[in-house]
Formats: sequence, C-alpha cells, structure tokens
Amino acid sequence: MVVSANSPTKPNSQFVYDASYIKLREVVFSYNLPSSVWGKAAFIKGMELSVVGRNLWLIHKNLPYADPEENLSSGNSQGYQSGAYPTTRSLGVNLKVKL
Repeated sequence: MVVSANSPTKPNSQFVYDASYIKLREVVFSYNLPSSVWGKAAFIKGMELSVVGRNLWLIHKNLPYADPEENLSSGNSQGYQSGAYPTTRSLGVNLKVKL
C-alpha cells in the first residue's frame, strides 16, 4: 500500500499548529481596609477587599480562532480540537473578614 502526501490517514500540515501561547491568566488587587471602616466592632481583627480577574488577555497564540487551553485532555484525544467554544472571562470581588 502506498500512502501519498495528501492521504486521509496523515494530517495535512495546514491543520497542524504550534501550541505555544502567552496568557494573562489571573490578576488580583487587594486592599486591607482600615479599622475605621468597621467602627466599634471589636470582634473584627481586619478586613481585606479584593478584585479578581481570570482569563483576562490572550496575549499571543499560534492557533487561530480558538484558545489553546480550551480543549486540553489526555488519552487518545489529546491535541484534537472539536467544537471550540470561546473561553469565559470572569471578574469577582472578595471580602475577607478576620475575626
């Protein structure tokens, strides 16, 4: 059996990509609130307010039209992409109270 360069059993080079990327995955800004914020509540020892952002910026990628991390798996399907959805960006606020 002779397998040509355009055989369906071999991947075409136009669909094989370098999977390297640079990503800003998580950023956290925190601020310790002064004791004047909680006033006379003596049982509170401290408060910290944080703003958290995840998947904020995909700086560079070699894979067009998709996030390189969106289809990571193991086993026989590793590196195979199917049905790529956009990744979610999340923003949140945390309040930590130290008692």
